[in-house]
Amino acid sequence: MPHGATPSAPSSPKPAHLISDRAKRYRAQKAVRGPKLCVLCGARGPLDVMHLDGDESHGEPENLAYGCRSCNTRLAYAFKRIGAGVPTQQYNPSSGVPTFKQYVWAITHHARHSHDEGGAIIHATPKSKRIEYARRIADIIRSRRGEVPF
Repeated sequence: MPHGATPSAPSSPKPAHLISDRAKRYRAQKAVRGPKLCVLCGARGPLDVMHLDGDESHGEPENLAYGCRSCNTRLAYAFKRIGAGVPTQQYNPSSGVPTFKQYVWAITHHARHSHDEGGAIIHATPKSKRIEYARRIADIIRSRRGEVPF
């Protein structure tokens, strides 16, 4: 931005068909209204946001409600049985599992609660690999105890 220029007003959100399912879930978390209890069974937690018509593209507040995982799963299976709703498209990178070097870069550059490149790499790393990489990092740290850092 040129010196002295004022920032422009925030642009309107992208249409639902242009964003990832993960971004749709983030939007839904902000748009859901009503008491924090499952609309189907009355449970108080832990709660997710349910799309009452089974389609994450429909993120309007009237299509959103809090639901426990059990009821949300049952609702998803019911939609699947009758051929309704839209299944979630999970993020599955085409480039394969991130390497140890990529993972270390990601954890050193990721800012918690931000949706940055580091977070995408961490998210793309399967849990079993994250555990393996965490152990490797702990071993490296243990092996360097007592070293002078300069």
